[in-house]
Amino acid sequence: MAYNQFKLIDLKTKLGLQITKEIWLSKELATFERDVWLDNHLSSLGNIYLGTEKARSEFIVAPILHSFSRRNKLSVFSGYEFNIDKQNSLNGFCDFILSTVNNSVILEAPAFFVVETKRIDIDDNAIAQCAAELYAAQIFNEQNKQHLMPIYGCATSGYSWAMLKLANNVLSIDPNYVPFTFGNPYFVLNTLQWILEKSR
Repeated sequence: MAYNQFKLIDLKTKLGLQITKEIWLSKELATFERDVWLDNHLSSLGNIYLGTEKARSEFIVAPILHSFSRRNKLSVFSGYEFNIDKQNSLNGFCDFILSTVNNSVILEAPAFFVVETKRIDIDDNAIAQCAAELYAAQIFNEQNKQHLMPIYGCATSGYSWAMLKLANNVLSIDPNYVPFTFGNPYFVLNTLQWILEKSR
């Protein structure tokens, strides 16, 4: 068993998490300044087929995270093998992990945000996988004496971003998924910026 095998029930029975749905994202988000590079990239995608999880990960999610990390001097790790506790199935690959350590070539604590790219429909299994990775990131931070709390993450199709927060063994899922559109990618970026500022 690995991260992608977790179900919601496993979060309770194996990890001891309490799972709640609550609105915790602010209605008054931070402002992310326009990024010309991102705007040009997104406007060039007219001839790119985005019908697969891999394509949306490469052409939507990764550029969004690249823009966000570049502006805030974060490190992004893509397809990272994050083996924390194999005995408890906290092992496998994470689509994206963000660390507040700038320009790092290895993942260093604190890891503060984990992103899992999934199918068009974000189901409970996608939420469970991301939550298990958040739990592992919490252990990773503590092992490195970085007691960051909460830890944030999301499961996304590229077009819809389900935001998660883990603190004190409580997983809080905001039911208002954050939408991405080519006309306004900044709603996602404003949300990510608010989360970053709240975590510091």
